[in-house]
Amino acid sequence: MCCGRSNSQIATVTQNASVPVTLRPDGTASISGGSRFQYVGKTALTVVSPLTGKKYRFNQPGERIEVDARDQSWITFVPHLVRVA
Repeated sequence: MCCGRSNSQIATVTQNASVPVTLRPDGTASISGGSRFQYVGKTALTVVSPLTGKKYRFNQPGERIEVDARDQSWITFVPHLVRVA
């Protein structure tokens, strides 16, 4: 039990959550509504989301990667990552 709810109530809320998804030509899915972030550090950087478990790999300075919409709130606080249009 968490926050006054049983596990089955929490699972139902999670299962019914509406998140826009886009299918890529290769058959993989992408969460829509994400933003791109650019790495402005000096080497490479790997960041693992504590929310979704996704791994974001910036191989070189200046590289831009689309970040899942669910991860945007915390990734804005990672040093050397800047949101880009």
